[in-house]
Amino acid sequence: MSRPNYYLSKAKACADAANEALDPSDRVELLQVSRCFVLLAEHAAGCRGHGTQRQNEQRATLSRLECFGPGVRSD
Repeated sequence: MSRPNYYLSKAKACADAANEALDPSDRVELLQVSRCFVLLAEHAAGCRGHGTQRQNEQRATLSRLECFGPGVRSD
């Protein structure tokens, strides 16, 4: 399984769990995690075949993710 497909399968699992969650706050959190996995899949797909990207581009991608809570480092 490729890295993008791996992240997409994790995103689907989180989205499925959100559909089954009874508590609305649990749904929101699971969908946020699912969104992070989708963004990771997009990033991994973009990196395929391009080698190592420049550090500034990586930082821009990580800041776009907005998946990390306050006080949690993204690098």
